[in-house]
Amino acid sequence: MRRFDHEDSCIKCSICVTACPVYRVDQKFPGPKALGPDWYRRLQAGQGDTMEHVGDCTFCQLCEEACPVAVPIAHLIAEHKRHAPQSPRLMLRDYLLTHPQWLAKAPALVKLPKVLGVPLGISAKTRWPVPSPVDRTQRLHRVRPVKNVPSVGIFVDCFTRGFDAPTLAEAREVLERLGFATVPLPAASHCCGAAAYASGLLDEAEHSARATWRALGRGAAQLEAIVTLNATCDDTLRSEWPRYFGLELSTPVFSFVEFVLKHASPSLFASLRECPAGEVIYTHATCRSKTARGEGSLLRLVERSSERPPRVLEINCCGAAGSYAFKSEHTGVARALGSQANQVIDGPGIILTDSGTCAIHLEELTGHRTLHPARWMHAQLELMGAPQ
Repeated sequence: MRRFDHEDSCIKCSICVTACPVYRVDQKFPGPKALGPDWYRRLQAGQGDTMEHVGDCTFCQLCEEACPVAVPIAHLIAEHKRHAPQSPRLMLRDYLLTHPQWLAKAPALVKLPKVLGVPLGISAKTRWPVPSPVDRTQRLHRVRPVKNVPSVGIFVDCFTRGFDAPTLAEAREVLERLGFATVPLPAASHCCGAAAYASGLLDEAEHSARATWRALGRGAAQLEAIVTLNATCDDTLRSEWPRYFGLELSTPVFSFVEFVLKHASPSLFASLRECPAGEVIYTHATCRSKTARGEGSLLRLVERSSERPPRVLEINCCGAAGSYAFKSEHTGVARALGSQANQVIDGPGIILTDSGTCAIHLEELTGHRTLHPARWMHAQLELMGAPQ
């Protein structure tokens, strides 16, 4: 049985229950207090029978953000999932979905007929990502810093590697306009371990994390920073690795948005605001962004780059949650969570979010074009049409 900081500090205030997005839309869901600290105390007493619907937790960690005594509620629920029995069919399904680094190596597999996935418990309703060709010139095996130019690494997460090459390419162009040479890392396909942890495969999560940590360590030592493009990976590298696996990176890690806010000049932002106002921008900071760094950085980027005030998409977790929405038993909850965006959006516009799966999910449910902030920032610079 794993040990966690503050594992037995729950004061039964139920604030986590009010913060849980799944509890609001699923009447069968027992809630984070029952599935996390209450169950864990029974486990410690030798009475830890698993509960029904524990797998319905999205691992958004909003319960942990709300907890006044720092109980790692979502991580206790992940331990609960680890003990829950599953059929061989769903075990195989979860094992495949929680190793997205394999899918990133052969993204065309998602083109297989859905009839092949449905028997495994893959949702037939959730939209799947479209494979994009990966530029093989980006598979660098060691860092070669550009002389007299500061170099930063871009963490190429599984989704970006397999399905979102344009975001990687345009993020690199933005950072290069800010005066940085960029190096995609790691050279080969790896996973930070977040997908496995969310499904309760904690040993697999640690194995993936250690393999990725080793791959990053070989190439990152000469870099000034590592820039992430996915909010879940960002928080995993910065918070989950040190806290739960004892893994530290010697190179500082920043999200793409944070890095741009830190290094773009005031004059560049001023020039961007002089461009004609475009569409209304709705910002959706993912649940992991909210728990780790708050809502503010994505909002500030738009405020500083556009004369049109942005609108916050106030919906908490959108239901995508990594591989969560791709599992058939979660389809209804995932769509109920994401559809709440339609109650907030009151006109034409585009949505910015720092997760590829959230983007697919929100675009499908709202009909609004949804972009990574790197792609939007690249478009703004192109619109400006002038050097910084």
